[in-house]
Amino acid sequence: MSRRPPSPFRQPQAGFSLIDVLVGMLLSLIGTLVIFQVFSVSEGIKRTSTSGGDAQQSGAMALYALERALKEAGYGINANDVNPIPALIAVNAGTGPDSLTVSYRRNWDYGPFVTTDPAFATAVPPALTVETFSINNQAQLVSSVNGVIAEGIVQLKAEYGVDVTAIPDGIMDVWQTALPANPLTVLAVRLAVVARSAQPEGRAVNACATTTVAPIWIGGGLNLTGNLGLAGGDSWQCYRYKTFQVTVPLRNLIWR
Repeated sequence: MSRRPPSPFRQPQAGFSLIDVLVGMLLSLIGTLVIFQVFSVSEGIKRTSTSGGDAQQSGAMALYALERALKEAGYGINANDVNPIPALIAVNAGTGPDSLTVSYRRNWDYGPFVTTDPAFATAVPPALTVETFSINNQAQLVSSVNGVIAEGIVQLKAEYGVDVTAIPDGIMDVWQTALPANPLTVLAVRLAVVARSAQPEGRAVNACATTTVAPIWIGGGLNLTGNLGLAGGDSWQCYRYKTFQVTVPLRNLIWR
């Protein structure tokens, strides 16, 4: 039996060569790198947006609490209070934040009385509520009455708005950090609050450049080198910040 000679038109076997496999692996590797790069950028944008929103919310909460307390400052203070101080700013001359103390009476339904009023002799006012706002080492705004108010607060600065005319006319004339001899000439307080993002941003080589210049407010520069609540070797420049400022009239003193 004779063998059939091979056909000159026989098709070669189909499949991948080693070169095809290597090229496919290279393309897959490039695709994987691109996917992870896009994911990293997306996560960075998400982190930045979330941290900025958290800082904005914390700053708004802190400012609301301070403004509300200042609106109560001086309420219920009467002629029988010796040299009352409705709002007291403890100025930090260094890089740290100031603290603010407000005094007022709650549930005070009498007065104000003058010493010649018959009701003055029998009026028994409740004790003054003295509430101090400060920032602790964990970057929290805390109240001596209500505890922690807001997270991520790293700076608090305040100034008095004072009526300095010889005969007080109820019109604010200057801003100053020193308490005047007559505390009742303080007609307003202006505040600056700085809130910090919860997470640091991506670092450059051995440094951070997310925030290169400290924020400012109408009263001047705001120093952020106090390192409040930062872990390890993080720098204040690794974070983003929101600055809030407000002027609060001390309405109880204006009415007085």
